[in-house]
Amino acid sequence: MNRKPLTWENAASRCHQGVRVAEVRTLFETVYSLSGDVPLVEAADEEADPSVLQPGAIVAGSIRQVCLIRKISAGGAILHADIPVEEGRRLELELETGEHLDGRIVWQRGSELGLRFDEAIDVLPILAHNLVSQPGERRRMPRVEVSCPARLEMGPRNLLVTVHDISQGGAKIETPFPLEVDRDIVLSPERLQPLTGRTVWVDGCVAGVSFEPELDWQALMPWLRSRRDAPLLPPAAPAPPEPESTRTSRSVDSGSVQMNLPARVREGTRRWSIDVTALTSRTVEFDCFAALRLGSLLWIVLPGLEGWPARIVGIDGYRFTCEFTQPLHPAVLERILAQSVPA
Repeated sequence: MNRKPLTWENAASRCHQGVRVAEVRTLFETVYSLSGDVPLVEAADEEADPSVLQPGAIVAGSIRQVCLIRKISAGGAILHADIPVEEGRRLELELETGEHLDGRIVWQRGSELGLRFDEAIDVLPILAHNLVSQPGERRRMPRVEVSCPARLEMGPRNLLVTVHDISQGGAKIETPFPLEVDRDIVLSPERLQPLTGRTVWVDGCVAGVSFEPELDWQALMPWLRSRRDAPLLPPAAPAPPEPESTRTSRSVDSGSVQMNLPARVREGTRRWSIDVTALTSRTVEFDCFAALRLGSLLWIVLPGLEGWPARIVGIDGYRFTCEFTQPLHPAVLERILAQSVPA
């Protein structure tokens, strides 16, 4: 089969006729996703901009049609193509990198196609190819879907949020309650440097933040690689509760205060009530009957503190020891201790 090289120009001109024109709220470029799932049907009022979408080609039997890639994940892709297809049909997707991906159409809406890959792929090499193909002085990272816990500082408040996508210029986050537009923020995604910026739009409990200054792609790419390669740790195996004599005699970190303080802990969307038994500016120890995992990032909600990130560093039966990613301010610690009941 004679296959012409793909270019931005021929892909945009041939596919624009097949893209339904509607009243557009925002134009979207190609989105890369670290998820292993097949991308879902996009909202009907979101139109892709052919000038900024990555080109590809669909091969179905003897037919080869240039297409545009709206979103690509490890498990599949959303494509724009002016070609009659039906659900269940097998296709081959050709990427600019020369890679050929076999799959099957799992949904279709107008010119949009949902393609499920036969085998999961790694999207980061495709993303890297996209970067190196751009002129060096204008090289920019496109939007990447992630699911990452983060701490949001907004004035005196510290909130647990989830980053749903990120680029050099900003991020989309999910918050526990609606934020205000045009507020200065500091966003600290897990294992990434704190990012200063401001809220630029709010839609319910979802908000868009703009980074000021922008995040360098040379810092963003290694972070994405670490998110992809992060191992899934096995759940902690439950153990019988310790005898009370053992629990009360156990030594704690120097400078810690033993107490009996009701609090809450959050991991992603899961929440539990806990009893804090020891607290310092750097560590917290609590009892919880959930199967939490060693190394997991949690958000500890203490009295007067909306949420503070901490990582599990020790598990002993139903007792967990966590280390705060940033120490508590002495004044904050003193205020919390004033509300505790000594053990």
